[in-house]
Amino acid sequence: MTDWQRKLAELRDTRTCRITTRGRKTGRPHTVTIWFVVGAEEQRVYLGTLRMGRDWPRNVAANPEVLLDIADLRLRGRARIVTDAVERQRVEAALAAKYWGVRIGTWLGFRPQAVFEVELGGEAAA
Repeated sequence: MTDWQRKLAELRDTRTCRITTRGRKTGRPHTVTIWFVVGAEEQRVYLGTLRMGRDWPRNVAANPEVLLDIADLRLRGRARIVTDAVERQRVEAALAAKYWGVRIGTWLGFRPQAVFEVELGGEAAA
């Protein structure tokens, strides 16, 4: 396990992360705060969105290279929409287990419009 994976393991209970994408029109960095869960072996981070019309999912569709800031750890990664139904259900369950808001939404019939996997490529320059 690398140093950044150990740091990520220690931060798995952190409430939010910041994802930075590149604007699909401007090419400028666009950063938002979002909920996340860390995948097995600290190789991946998973995100969900209630609306695909938000800027960050549309930016990811145009350019999947992203930066994630979790506390003081900055990671680079490549995002993709999770299309496998079993994997998506697993990620949605993990989000609901970590966040009460997601759990309550699930009880009320709300689900993310999309779930994203970010395959991590290591620490990024600050």
